[in-house]
Amino acid sequence: MKVLACAALAACSSATSSNLTIAVTDQGQPIAARIVLMQNAEVVHLGTIDLYGQRQGATACVLSPGVLGTWDGIVLAEGAGKVPIAAKPCALAPGTYTVWAWHGFDYERWQGTVTLDGDTTLAIPLVRAWVPPANVVAADMHVHAEASPDSGMPNLQRVAAQLAAGIQVIGLANHNTSGDANAAIAQLGVGAKIHSVPSNEITSEMMHVGIYPAITAPTADQIVKADPATLFRLLRALPNHPIIQVNHPRFRYQSLFDTTHWDGTSWPPPFPLEFDAMEVVAGYLANNTDGDRRLDDQLRDFYTFYQHGQAIAAMGGSDTHDFNWVLDGTARTFVTLPGAYDQAAFIQAIRDRRTVATSGPWLDVAVRHGRDGASVGPGQMIAASGSVWITVKTSHAAFVKPTRLRITVGTATTTIVVPAQRDFELTRELQVGTHDTFIGVAIDGDEALPLEMTGTYQRDKWKKQGVTPFAVISPILVDADGDGAWKPTS
Repeated sequence: MKVLACAALAACSSATSSNLTIAVTDQGQPIAARIVLMQNAEVVHLGTIDLYGQRQGATACVLSPGVLGTWDGIVLAEGAGKVPIAAKPCALAPGTYTVWAWHGFDYERWQGTVTLDGDTTLAIPLVRAWVPPANVVAADMHVHAEASPDSGMPNLQRVAAQLAAGIQVIGLANHNTSGDANAAIAQLGVGAKIHSVPSNEITSEMMHVGIYPAITAPTADQIVKADPATLFRLLRALPNHPIIQVNHPRFRYQSLFDTTHWDGTSWPPPFPLEFDAMEVVAGYLANNTDGDRRLDDQLRDFYTFYQHGQAIAAMGGSDTHDFNWVLDGTARTFVTLPGAYDQAAFIQAIRDRRTVATSGPWLDVAVRHGRDGASVGPGQMIAASGSVWITVKTSHAAFVKPTRLRITVGTATTTIVVPAQRDFELTRELQVGTHDTFIGVAIDGDEALPLEMTGTYQRDKWKKQGVTPFAVISPILVDADGDGAWKPTS
C-alpha cells in the first residue's frame, strides 16, 4: 500500500512516545484485518460519532498509514501498522485489553490479550476456517461512502474497511449517485486485492434498486417520485444494460415488496418483474427473530419468483454506511467466475446466477444424474426427470452457528438438522417429479454472530440480538423434458 498523508484519510493523532505495533498474518504473509480491543467486555471506541448521534461516518482516526481507529475497532488495510498509546480519542490508553481479530467469514477469529505499558508488539496469526473454491470471489455490491448524504465516509476508508472484511469486489452504490472506488483503490495501491464495479443505488420513495455497472443513470428528479413501473422502465432503457438489483425488499421503508403491500405469495405481484437480482440477505435485514423472521420472509419471496418461472440471482450486500452500525461485508455474495476476475465476466456470472448470498455460512451445492455423474451448481440447469442426486457441503467459522439446512424442490421443503461442527456434508437422492422445477438450498441458525463482528444496528435500533447466520444459493433449474427451456408450473 502506498504511504498516504494523514489528511488524505482523516486527522491523525498527535505524535506519541510509545506505540502498539500490530502484525496480522496468514501463513506468514500480511493480511488485512479488523481488530477489536475490549476492556470489561466493552469495545474501546476511537474517534467520535458524527451521524445522527449514533453512527461514525467521517470521524474515524488515521493512526498511522493504513491504520484506522474506528468506533468499532481498528482497521488494518495492510495487515500491519502502529497504534499510538496515549489519551483518546485517537489513541489507546495504557492498560490490559482483550483482543479479537478476523478477516471475513472464511477465517477463524483470533483471540488474545495485550498489556500496553510502553512500546508493545502484537503478532496475530489468522487461520482459515474454510477455503473458497477456485475462481470464487467475495463481493459486497451494496456499500455507501462520502457521496451518500447518510454516510460521509471517505472512499479511501471504505476501501480499507472492505479489504479488512475480506471483500474482493466492491460496488460503491451511493444514493442516486454513480460511485466507483477505482481511484481510491489506485491511491491505496491495492488493485491486486480488490476490484471496483461502478454502481448506483437508485433511491425513490417506494424502493431502492442497485444498478451496476452504472455507466449512466436517470437523474434524481426522474427517480425520487417515480412509481415502480416508471422506474424499472427508465432503468431498462439504460444503454449499457446494467444488472438491476432490488435492495432490502422487506426493510418496511422505501422497500419494494413492503411499499407495494405484496404478501410474498400471491401472483402476479403488484410491481413489474424487471429486475435481475434480489438482496435475499441484506445487512440491515439480516436477522431472524421470533415474530419477525425477516430473512425467512425474503427467502419465501425469492422462491415465489422461481415457482412462477422468474429466475433471479440471490445476492447478499452489507448496505454499510458507517463504521459501527452495519460493518463491511456483514452480508456478501460469493460469485463463481469462469476464470480470473474481469468485470465483464463478473457481471455475466451474476446474470447467470452463479451466486451464494450469505451472512456467515458457506454453501457448496452440486446436483447430478446418479451418485457419480457430472454435476451442476448454483444458477445452472440440469435436464432430469424423476430424481437426481444432490451433495451439499457446508462450512463455517466457529463464531457462526447454523443449525438448519433446508432443501426446497418447487413448493416442498425438507429441513435437516446441521450438527455442531465446522464442516458438514450430505449426499442423497432427491425426487424432482416430471415437470420443470427448481432446487433451492438454504442454511441458517438462530444464534447471532457477535455484535463486535457485525455491527450494533440490530441492538441499537430494534433491541435484537444481532445478525443471524443465513446463506442461500441461486437455485438450480430442473428441465424435466430436456427441451432446454425452463417453464415451471405453479
